[in-house]
Amino acid sequence: MPQSQICITLTDEAAIEFIRGKVRNGEYASESDVIHEGLMALKEESEERERWEREVLLPAHDRLMAEPSSAIPIDQVERNLEARRRQRLKAS
Repeated sequence: MPQSQICITLTDEAAIEFIRGKVRNGEYASESDVIHEGLMALKEESEERERWEREVLLPAHDRLMAEPSSAIPIDQVERNLEARRRQRLKAS
């Protein structure tokens, strides 16, 4: 089966230089390879996000809708996040 092609025009000079730099320093054989790997990474990220939504987010939503009293008040969430932030700062 012959490969399909898409012609893409980039006007962002920083993006163009980034891609060319990857080829220049030998990380990739061509600009097309850089774009291809970027698209594959985007595809993986999208699939992972969809899996997370399906396996984690939607079940949590369903549990919350089934038992609204299990929700954590926003002020408690904010305190928990602030405590985590302080712990991270202390550890670094």
